[in-house]
Order: sequence, then C-alpha cells, then structure tokens
Amino acid sequence: MSSFIHDDFLLTTPAARRLYHEHAAGLPILDYHNHLNARELADDRQFENITQLWLATDPYKHRVMRLAGVPEQLITGDASDREKFAGWAATVPQTLGNPLFHWTALELQRYFGISETLSTATVGRIWDQCNERLRSPEFTARALLARAKVECLCTAEPLEADLAPYARLARSDCKTRMLPSLRDAEAPDTARLDEFQRLGCRLADHAVNSFDSAVLWACAREYAQRGWSLHLHIGAQRETSTRLRRLAGPAGGYATIGHACDIAGLCRFLDGLEQEGCLPRTVLYTLHPADYAAFATLTGSFAEDGVRGKIQFGPAWWYNDHALGIRQHLDALAHYGLLSTFIGMTTDSRCLLSMSRHEYFRRVFCAWLGEKVAAGELPADLGALVRAVCYENAREWLMQKRTEK
Repeated sequence: MSSFIHDDFLLTTPAARRLYHEHAAGLPILDYHNHLNARELADDRQFENITQLWLATDPYKHRVMRLAGVPEQLITGDASDREKFAGWAATVPQTLGNPLFHWTALELQRYFGISETLSTATVGRIWDQCNERLRSPEFTARALLARAKVECLCTAEPLEADLAPYARLARSDCKTRMLPSLRDAEAPDTARLDEFQRLGCRLADHAVNSFDSAVLWACAREYAQRGWSLHLHIGAQRETSTRLRRLAGPAGGYATIGHACDIAGLCRFLDGLEQEGCLPRTVLYTLHPADYAAFATLTGSFAEDGVRGKIQFGPAWWYNDHALGIRQHLDALAHYGLLSTFIGMTTDSRCLLSMSRHEYFRRVFCAWLGEKVAAGELPADLGALVRAVCYENAREWLMQKRTEK
C-alpha cells in the first residue's frame, strides 16, 4: 500500500477512525447522479485498456492535463491510448493539492492493488499491470461496480435517449440496479416521461441559472405529480473557450464557476410551485461557494408535513468536491440546517472508477466529525448519523412512493 493511502488515510483522530471503520466503510454505495454509460453496463463491457476505462471520458483529468501544458492531441486528439496514458502519468505528480492526486491513488489501489504513484517512472509497469487485470472477467463494467459495492446508480439521460439498455439491465443478473434519470428536459413530454418512469426513474436534473423558464416550471409540476425529485445544478459558467468546445464537446472540462445564485429568483420559483401545491422534493447544487450559507438556510424555508428534508442542499459539487469544499459544505449545512437529513455524496462522474470518491467523502466526513468529538463539541456516539448521511437518507429518498402512470 502506498505511503499515504493506508487504512487510516485522512482519519486524524481516534473517533474518526472508529466512525469510519465501524460504520462508514462497509456501507453500500447509492450514486444518485452520474453520467455513466448504460450501454457499457448492459453489454458488460470488457475495456480494451486502462485509457479507455479511466481517461477517455473523464473531463476532470482532461482539465488538469491542459493546465499542465499537455498537448490536446494527448487528451482528446488522435494519439494512441498508450501515448494518452503517458500524458496522464506525466501530469499526476503535478496534481499535489488537487483532489485528483488522492482520487488517482485511491482508484489504482482499490481496483488494481497498485500502491505506486503514477508517474513517468512508473507508467510502463502500471500500464501493463492494469491492462493485464482488465483482461480478467473480474474487471468487466458490471464487475467493477460489484467490487465497489454499488447498490444503485441513477444515470442522467436526455429525454430522447435510447432506454433499451436499462430494460436489458433490469432483465439481467447485474447486481447493481441502474435507473435512468432525466437530464435537462426541454418539454414535459408525458409519453416519454412515462417510459422513464416504467424503467424506475425517480429524479430529474436541470442545469439552470435563471428560474423564469416556462419549461422548467411545467417540468417541475409534472415531476411533483409523479413523485420525482428535482435536482437543480446552479452556478456553472459553461460558455468559456469556443476552441475547446469545438475540440472536446460540451462536457470537455473547461467550464468555470459562474455568478452566485439569484436567490430571490430561486425563492420565487419554489414559492410559486408550493402555492400551486406542486413543489417536488428538490436538491440544490451550487458551483459557487458564496451560495453555501444561503442554500443551507433555504432548506428550512419550504417544508411539508411528514417529509424529512424536502429541500436539500446537495453535496459539494464539481470543483468543490475536495476535502476543503466538503468541509465547508458540512459546516454550512450543520450550522444553518439539519445535517441529519442530508442525502450525502454522489459522483456526477462519467468514469466507473469514480465510485471510490464515496470512500473519499466518507473519510472526510468522519474526519470532520472526529475533530468535533475530540474538541468536545459533539458526543462520541455518531454511528447512526454516519450511516444516515453516507447511505440511508439517499436510499429513503430513492425509495419514496411514486405515482404510477
């Protein structure tokens, strides 16, 4: 095992170590928002090499490779997979302080048993070791999820998506339940929503910065009727480099943090729906840390009898998904809201190996709690809270009764 990825990685107090090892480590994973490829899982894809599995669809890695000056040919261009892996290997030692340094080490260790740090010195050995393992039946797409104890995935799909892979998965012996979730619907198309619902859809996601859209209002009303939850991703500035958009597509890793949220507009949106009696359970994600206190307090502004945490301050998202961002999110939610109702981590990822980010979150969360126990701010018996935040609350949300069409 590498010198810093050990059993007590990030766990700096006795309480943190106890909470993690006794309560968090063994929990299943429920990843309620991601961008994994359903067809790869339905086909139980055997990946050709580690680049295809680990690099090809990961804009997090693409972004830092560009920051390190790696030519685009080695990122999204026509270089060979071996050359692209070498470009990533040369970048990894430069990511110290970035969560990708920890994520990379966790992914290599947890999935491949590799404790060496990826670098130009180790790239050949690690390339060969990973690819040898990927030829094994224990490293197919479904097997990788089973290895990580992933119980359920909700994968974002556009309204017009081919949903046949989800039907195939439902009939298969796949140990992970994979449900479609709706992404950025441009109309509340009843027939298509019925198809999503029949395959288990329980949530819909919209990337927004304005809350005046008639489509958004109409969709939210429909989601409320069906018992779905509405996930609002707010504060991303996606229009940056035209050149990179043309080269890498709309999810190429070049977006940045935009303006803080229009809180008044968001409140008018939620209030209008509530007055109509059709406010769905809602998760608010922000890319701008300046929104943290406002979003945490907003969780207490709209409520429904008998519903725990109807409005959720979603997990530290995208550029905030690092130890500092997670801690800031936890501080805001605990001080301004109810941490005990929080539905926990989701990856928002396009890479199967990113499920190890749940371990990262659980370690940071237990470390944060452990420090408060050590300071005398919290009691030591926090196992129920750890289990609720890391798994049980999200499971309760997904298992909410839905209106059958």
